[in-house]
Amino acid sequence: MTRSKKTKKSNKLKSVILKIFLVLVALGVIGFACLGLLNLHVINSYKAVVYSLEGFESSEVSSAHYDAVIVLGCAVYKNGVASPMLADRLRTAAAVYKTGCCDYVLVSGDSEHPEDYDETGTMKAFLIEEGVPESAIVCDPLGLSTYETAVRAASLFDIKTAVVVTTEFHCARSVYDCSGFGIESVGVEAINSGYVIQPYNYIREFIARGKDFVFMIVRPGV
Repeated sequence: MTRSKKTKKSNKLKSVILKIFLVLVALGVIGFACLGLLNLHVINSYKAVVYSLEGFESSEVSSAHYDAVIVLGCAVYKNGVASPMLADRLRTAAAVYKTGCCDYVLVSGDSEHPEDYDETGTMKAFLIEEGVPESAIVCDPLGLSTYETAVRAASLFDIKTAVVVTTEFHCARSVYDCSGFGIESVGVEAINSGYVIQPYNYIREFIARGKDFVFMIVRPGV
């Protein structure tokens, strides 16, 4: 093969690779834009019913009656101690319960194998220390995701109205999911006692909002 033919073949291969790269970049940009639009939809759909704790306590919504406070689980350390993020969710849920707006607190998290990892057991113990009666705490040990929490709250626990308590970045999606299963919900953003929310939390939530939008259409597990 002559040098000229080799050069033409090499240039053609480079051209094909460049076209593939540009197509992948374009698809990535389109995908990111679509995901961004879905995020805006989820956030904007329910931002009017998401409150700070102070805003909830001082507004008329706290005088309404709800079936339950739903508090979403997150990390528990190996020694069974709630992470700062989870502790603040629970402190907020206890404060909401003490307004007298609901019958009980549903703690939902991963306790599928409680001998190894027990979110809901830790959550229940923490709430008791915060002054919530044990009789007013119900555990959902299979709330393995926000979506599954919403499905189970509606179908298994027959919750029709709820105050959903979780961390600020997670609140809109949690209310979105619960509302999608017929639970009339308001959200309360957990207090922050000083921990830093890491960038990966926002990235993960950005992706999860898109995922749950799709789940609300296809309804897996329902």
